[in-house]
Amino acid sequence: MTQPSSGAPTKADAFVVGCIDPRLVDDLTVLMDAVGRTDRYAEFRIAGAALAAVDSNRPAWGQALWENLAASRQLHGVRKVVFVNHRDCGAMDLFAGRRLSLDPADELRQHQAVLDQAAAAVLARHPDMQVELRLMELDGRSTLLPCTACAGRMPLRAEAVPAPGFADLLRLRLRDGPLSPEAERALLVEGVTRHGLTAEEARAALAAAATAQGQATSAVAAREVAAYLRSRADARGRVAQTDVARASALYRRLAGNLPPAEAERRAALLLEAEGLSPRPAGLWRSTAWFQRLLKAPAPRPA
Repeated sequence: MTQPSSGAPTKADAFVVGCIDPRLVDDLTVLMDAVGRTDRYAEFRIAGAALAAVDSNRPAWGQALWENLAASRQLHGVRKVVFVNHRDCGAMDLFAGRRLSLDPADELRQHQAVLDQAAAAVLARHPDMQVELRLMELDGRSTLLPCTACAGRMPLRAEAVPAPGFADLLRLRLRDGPLSPEAERALLVEGVTRHGLTAEEARAALAAAATAQGQATSAVAAREVAAYLRSRADARGRVAQTDVARASALYRRLAGNLPPAEAERRAALLLEAEGLSPRPAGLWRSTAWFQRLLKAPAPRPA
């Protein structure tokens, strides 16, 4: 019989709260692998995921969540809570009193409200924690949602990454802000050719260094913002001005010190790249607001 290790417990980056729905058991694991958290998170599954922190009709659910979070913080050193709700959730239907999946836009609003309340509840108990909110589709795709309660908070510090020489290089290159996709590719090539890393190790190191700077890699930021824009489109593929503004705010949060005008421009370009269109707004039902975003000057290289 194998004896338990007497050494220090493995440190976890995050406490991940997912749902018990059997359709998405593997998808949550795949998601955590995709965002670089393999073997670096503690997992807690309960019906409705974030709903456990919100539903006052089931206080035992919330008690179980808070006790497990406190234990994981003590034993594993978690510094971040990741709530992963999902579409077509039976627990959410019971909470709302209706079949939410019949109206995807309303379903998104209900999940956003529950996730925001759950984030606020975490921060009330653990003010130094970070919170990440996600909504998963039934095919495993995940959208990173805005966190109202997290506004203005300091970014999560990442753990040290392997290959110290490459890590130092990454910190130096990221010091002045987010990198362009071309600059990121050049860094990854250097990690492989000069520092002996695999492509996967180089990408993980870049992601960890960007997180430590309060940024996301350009590919991650673009993917998350594009997913958010798709989730806000109506049946005709149109996105409202307020949702584009939220997408640009998400871009800024992911990409660190990205200037507001540049975040708006990138969000507008992503909307076009996704084959979506702006929804006319105002008295004259105009899309001039969108054209102004597209024409914003790109920042000059340093």
